[in-house]
Amino acid sequence: MNARTIAVDGLRTRVIDVAPEREIDDPVLLLHGLGGWAENWREIVPAIVEGGRRVVALDLPGFGASERPRRARYFDPDDPFYPPFLFHVLDALGIERVHVVGHSFGGSVAYMTAVWRPERVRSLTLIAPGGLVADLAASFRILTLPGVGLLARIARSDATTREALYACFHDPARCPEDVLDEARRYGAPAIGEMVRVLRSSVSFRRGVKEKVRRPWVERHARYAGPALVVWGVEDRVLPSRQARDVREIAPRARVELIPSCGHLVMIERPRELLGVLLPFLDASAPVGAAAP
Repeated sequence: MNARTIAVDGLRTRVIDVAPEREIDDPVLLLHGLGGWAENWREIVPAIVEGGRRVVALDLPGFGASERPRRARYFDPDDPFYPPFLFHVLDALGIERVHVVGHSFGGSVAYMTAVWRPERVRSLTLIAPGGLVADLAASFRILTLPGVGLLARIARSDATTREALYACFHDPARCPEDVLDEARRYGAPAIGEMVRVLRSSVSFRRGVKEKVRRPWVERHARYAGPALVVWGVEDRVLPSRQARDVREIAPRARVELIPSCGHLVMIERPRELLGVLLPFLDASAPVGAAAP
């Protein structure tokens, strides 16, 4: 998957844009989790493209190789950073409507995007989404404390990188070596942006701030399109029991739990994820859009 850099809202943004030889008008946007990068979707992109769909995956600003935003109001209810930015990415790529798929932190961004401009979202898939319920692991909350971000950068080593990545798997043996190599490359530079994002939305004592979460959750009815929620049963980062709470926010959503799977569903169990995602995309496609 070849990447290129485009300018969006004045930010250098790294994008992977894969189009099939015979394309149907049914593109898919993939949004990675906190500290992630576009290649996190490597295992599932070929199968989506094979169905005739264009796929766009990007390094969200401040992650991977994308430039970080300055003074961003990340989750502000009235003037948020992420939804307008993503629609400007789509505009730059000539895409009007899209299936949005988000993992973890990218799931919260995907949800925000869907309720911000629902007319441009064909379907919404949330994979172990974060931020929609208040509960959040201590490993994230601790990054909001003064000085912890700097300490994390200083103390980061190959061993700590491996440990953090393996914690996202039920079976660490299923972690590909290239994912570990990319974590070494992108992990440390992303810590600063992780801290900024978390401090804007998370309290060390209470998890996701209610004043941030509540206005977005209350907008759930704005998006009435197809929705899918997928979770790894053995997720230790965001426990799969949270699927029940997310279902209350998206009552029409179909919920699928994947056994023997941790947090990075698309890497650990790509075949099982595709087994639920591809039929969902087909069922959510516009009338007349069929695979070539």
